[in-house]
Amino acid sequence: MSNEQNFDDFLKKTNKNHRTKWIVAGLIVVFFLALIFISADWVLGALVHTRKEVTVPDLTKKSVTQALGLLASNNLALKQAGVEFAKEVAPGSVLRQLPSAGSTVREGRVIRVWISQGDEMVFVPNTVGTDLRSAQLAVRQAGLLVDKVDNAYSLTYEKGLIVAQTPKADSMVQKGDKVSLVLSNGAPPASVILVPNFKSKKLSEATLWASAQNINLIIKEDSKSVFPNGTVAAQNPSADNQIAPGANLEVTVSRRQAGDDEKSYHLHYEMPQGKNASRVRVVLEQGDVENEILNETRQPGSKIDLEVPFADRATLRVFVDGVLVRERELQ
Repeated sequence: MSNEQNFDDFLKKTNKNHRTKWIVAGLIVVFFLALIFISADWVLGALVHTRKEVTVPDLTKKSVTQALGLLASNNLALKQAGVEFAKEVAPGSVLRQLPSAGSTVREGRVIRVWISQGDEMVFVPNTVGTDLRSAQLAVRQAGLLVDKVDNAYSLTYEKGLIVAQTPKADSMVQKGDKVSLVLSNGAPPASVILVPNFKSKKLSEATLWASAQNINLIIKEDSKSVFPNGTVAAQNPSADNQIAPGANLEVTVSRRQAGDDEKSYHLHYEMPQGKNASRVRVVLEQGDVENEILNETRQPGSKIDLEVPFADRATLRVFVDGVLVRERELQ
């Protein structure tokens, strides 16, 4: 019995010694890890503090290439932190920086910069055919300003509606630019002659009107026009411009020669009802070629009737205020 007890005591002492050794070993490892960490921190700190102090150069309004050169000469680095619109700073140039110019930093410091995208560009809204209040609101919502409002007679738009604007709709301009508007005074008195819209109409209509108003009609021909033969493709002055007796009206007439395989499609489209006029575009796509057949502002409920010649396969698209409302494959 005493032998068994002695053996148990021996095992207990052995296990206790093993645990003691493991604890001592763990403490030694922790000690050395702490020593390594402290040493590394001391070394890194020493390295940083041995770097020379330099003054951050002014990078604003410098190109990225120039900014990199200035920083490299001072042993500094660059990081793009973002981009912003800025009217006063050219696109691609540094708008602002952090740390700021004149700050004292150590070599190797990363300087964050924000790059200018230049002034913000916006599209000019279409105000033609709308009332003045709606036009002013559309201009402001686009980030633009109404410059001035003139008045003019119109055969197309009733009194109180916008008949023209500058810049034209869908032009891209700088945010904050000004837009000039022309407000309709309605139909003109008998003493004032306005040019009607002859585009897409037969030459005979322009000839009769010019003769009645004592206007010199100058006719040019276009054999490559997409309009049917004998149709007015363009005019100068444009519709609603005032003209005096004896003045010239120039029209370009289609003299398109129809091929053996040419066909014709009659487009009939009625503008949707509503309060304001809309800009309608009719585009004919044949292969890789896209031709604009019509690009006008039309009143709600007005009808569009066009003869569209085409050869082989073609696609006809109708857009109202930039939205595709009809597409038809022609063959």
